[in-house]
Amino acid sequence: MMKNLILLFGFLFMSSSVVAAQNECNPEPPDGLPAIAAYSIFQSNYKGGDYGFALKYGRWMICAKPMTMEGFKGFNLSTQYDKFVKIYQGLADDTTDPTLKAAYLDSAIIALNDKMELFGEDKEIAFEVLQQKGRFYLQNYSLIEDGLGKAYQEFQNMFDLDPEKATTAARGYYVDNLLNNYVSKREREKAQAIINVASQYASPSLQAKIEEYQKDLFESPQDVIEYYEPILAQDPSNMEALNALFGAYEELDDRENMERISRKLYEVNPTFDTALSLADIERGNAKYAEAAKFYKEALSLADNNEDKKSINLSIAEAYISMEQLQTARRYTREALKIDDNYGLAYIKMATIYAQAVIKCTEERKIEAEDRIVYWLVIDYLNMAKNKDRSVANTVNTQLPNYTAVTPSTEDKFLKLGLKDGDSVKIDGSLMECYSWISETTTVR
Repeated sequence: MMKNLILLFGFLFMSSSVVAAQNECNPEPPDGLPAIAAYSIFQSNYKGGDYGFALKYGRWMICAKPMTMEGFKGFNLSTQYDKFVKIYQGLADDTTDPTLKAAYLDSAIIALNDKMELFGEDKEIAFEVLQQKGRFYLQNYSLIEDGLGKAYQEFQNMFDLDPEKATTAARGYYVDNLLNNYVSKREREKAQAIINVASQYASPSLQAKIEEYQKDLFESPQDVIEYYEPILAQDPSNMEALNALFGAYEELDDRENMERISRKLYEVNPTFDTALSLADIERGNAKYAEAAKFYKEALSLADNNEDKKSINLSIAEAYISMEQLQTARRYTREALKIDDNYGLAYIKMATIYAQAVIKCTEERKIEAEDRIVYWLVIDYLNMAKNKDRSVANTVNTQLPNYTAVTPSTEDKFLKLGLKDGDSVKIDGSLMECYSWISETTTVR
């Protein structure tokens, strides 16, 4: 028992002696050696991994802070601090005594702080020190109070000093860690500030991660609105804010604000998508002339035939709503020029001709001559089904409605003098209001 106590006190004395030595600072090389001789012993033991002896013969440099050394033209004090960090880390790793371990880790941080104080005016060195401190805290976070918090703060300091370098360094490691920390803690403003800047410099792989962090950052459309509306107020042309807000208002089905943002998007950047979005909104507001204008703008910006033929039909629909049927037919025919198997375009033609009957009979009773037009409507519906099987169900639903209003047997033979199989021209000879149609159908 007594032997164990003696060993314990001996160990404690040794530990306290080392800690005391750490706190002492003698600017003179040990053993009365010249600086160059002490440095030579320090360097030899450092390279050999004997960190205890290296520290004994080198620690005077931390105290004296010599910028030059007689007999050694290549001496660089800045790089010596890096060696001391490695020495203190190695000594901390080799001891199980928590007091010693803490003292060595503290000394490493002091060395880095001294390096920053002496050489921090050089931006590259300052960045390097922040990087070293951040990684040091991260490596030893379980042994340092709030080690993780201190590591992230150094990473943030790196980013503040040089955003581009911090983003591209270590394949995005530092930005990835910062964002992961801020997002997990719901520190939205800090995370968004990183995202806004880092996105300019991020590699494709890091950008993909940033986009995922952006999605995680907001829990609801209201979060997006709360964050971006103030940004938009300060910068009305901010495309990031405009796009984010449009998505949020769309999710909330807030038509008024969707329209506001859409108009601004179109004003700032008149693209296919912004023109199409604004056209759809104007159509929803029953402003068909405005809708047609924006659909035409979208048509001029479309870069593929699928979009072009679809937009031509949207323009046609706007003109149907304005009762400009001949113009509606022109745009429908444009869609068919692009794709003569486009079933929806044939259905649209049927709709236009059905509307022609309604328009012609607004102020009078429907006559047998009017009913002839419905045979043409049926012709187009059958063409739609024959050309494009994907619209067959739609056509089959509509056909009975039009078949029911075609000329009756009495109309055909007694009033119109027609028989099945005859061809009949729908133009001014039928009725003046149908003169623009100028198409032929078959009696049935």
